[in-house]
Amino acid sequence: MKKEYLILILLILLFSAYLFLHKDNRDHYTLPEISAIDPSQLTGLILEKKDGAIRFTRKDKQWVLTDKEYPADAASVQSMLDALKTFKLSALVSEKQDVKRYELDDENRIIVKALKGEDSVFEFTLGKTAPSRNHTFVMIQNDKNIYHANGNLKPDFGKTTQDFRDKKVLEFKEASLKRIMLETGGKSRTLIPREAATEEKKEETPDKEKPSVTWASEDGAPINHERLANLLSTLSALQCQQYLESPDKTGLEKSNPLGKIVLETETRLELTLFKGDKEEQVNGISSMNGYAFELSRFNGKEILSHMEQLLGIQRETKKKE
Repeated sequence: MKKEYLILILLILLFSAYLFLHKDNRDHYTLPEISAIDPSQLTGLILEKKDGAIRFTRKDKQWVLTDKEYPADAASVQSMLDALKTFKLSALVSEKQDVKRYELDDENRIIVKALKGEDSVFEFTLGKTAPSRNHTFVMIQNDKNIYHANGNLKPDFGKTTQDFRDKKVLEFKEASLKRIMLETGGKSRTLIPREAATEEKKEETPDKEKPSVTWASEDGAPINHERLANLLSTLSALQCQQYLESPDKTGLEKSNPLGKIVLETETRLELTLFKGDKEEQVNGISSMNGYAFELSRFNGKEILSHMEQLLGIQRETKKKE
């Protein structure tokens, strides 16, 4: 029995010595120096994944992605640039090239390349996030070791092409509106500012004290101002859920629309809505965007509901019942 205890104690001592020496070697390892990156000098980014590469190109002051030059979401690109600017290694994790364990294998890794012209100025391979959520497992170009990089980098670089696209499809300032035209369910109505409709008290209120715009129907019919306010709030910074692969904008224009909204400012803005392939799916096209898109179910349903209320469609249906 004593012999077994001695063997166990010896094994513990040997294992402890191994861990101590292994830790000591790591603590004295010199981490590679990462040259500072100036994001303003970068002209391109490439994210290489298993299912293909996503390429970003700076054009003037904007970023576009893929060979189709889709407008990129500015905030998403800025997050990547900020991550590159502050990129720092904090520890050596492994010298054993255990890439699958850290999701640095071909199936899971993301190779990130920062470009200046056609030249790569920095390249690293991104793996999974560490359990602490404060570090990410990475490999540096021409280095077989695995390191901790500061921060959780996966959300910045792990998005899809759809995620990286600019989802804004309509934008305007409510104060700039001069006329609103709504059309759905076989009915239409034009709304104009009350001042334009009545010319009442036009000279009584100084410009700096002008009240918020009150809208009136051009045909004199009453309108639900709360519904209109909610509709304009949704439309003023409208984003789509995703872009359609098919049909394209031209193809969708040939379909019968569910509804149409025309907003007159200094320019004419148009949003046309169409029934999608799935139940409650609402697709659309906008004069401010060159692509056909799908709205979120909430936004699509709400916009159509507001329009119907403003045109009296639901109210008439209830009367018939």
